[in-house]
Amino acid sequence: MKITAITAQQKNKERYNIFVDENYLFSVDEAVLVKFQLKKNKSLTNEEIDEIVEADEIRKGLNRAIQFLARRVRSEKEVRDYLKKQEISEVHISTVIQKLADMNYLDDAEFAKLYIKTQMKTTTKGKGKIERELVEKGITRELITDTVSLYSEDLQFENATKEARKIARRGKKTSRKILTQKIVTDLLQKGYSIELAKKAAEVATMDLNEDSDEQILGEQLEKLMRKNKRLDSKKAKQKTIQSLMQKGFQYDTIQSYLAEHEIVFEEVEQD
Repeated sequence: MKITAITAQQKNKERYNIFVDENYLFSVDEAVLVKFQLKKNKSLTNEEIDEIVEADEIRKGLNRAIQFLARRVRSEKEVRDYLKKQEISEVHISTVIQKLADMNYLDDAEFAKLYIKTQMKTTTKGKGKIERELVEKGITRELITDTVSLYSEDLQFENATKEARKIARRGKKTSRKILTQKIVTDLLQKGYSIELAKKAAEVATMDLNEDSDEQILGEQLEKLMRKNKRLDSKKAKQKTIQSLMQKGFQYDTIQSYLAEHEIVFEEVEQD
């Protein structure tokens, strides 16, 4: 078989269409074209064509991987998963990965360090969550253990407290007990240890005392009484107390507040 024409593709000038015996046969990257010295009138065997096509598949995967890596540093698993979505065959992916490693484009140890440094400085995630994310990105437990120590206890506490205060600001109308529970729960989900979560919650709710809880109780009670005023007195009281307890107020505390402020649920006039 003889090459009868070689033309550059219109949409990608770095790829060339190869025509054999006047018919289009395949396309190749410019690097493959040069490597195999493809030119008009060059004769090719079936074995040579197979070798060229395989080399081009690897080159195609390499180009796409480099473009993918140009956006940000990636782990080996992220690159493998990306190439699979690009329909590069598994055997060619392994070759591409090796070439990338040889070119210093891939280094999971360096990736883990950069990832941890970025997350601990730009987010309020706990160490546990960052570890889980690294596992999902294919980083080995050994590498994670070696690098997660970069996230110091002091910085974890600083970030946990920052997140706890943010939660506290959103929960101004909640009792201190429920607010503390919410902060601890949210921080645990963010990957902090139970000890750090409790310490951060204590700091974030430090300014809340029994007086502020009583004020919140009064405000919530007034709001619920207006909401339930169309109900008969017994049902309105029952529903109001239930709602307050769901917000974290103790039954005895509610009853004491009602008695102290002489609050009465009035009967609804019947038509």
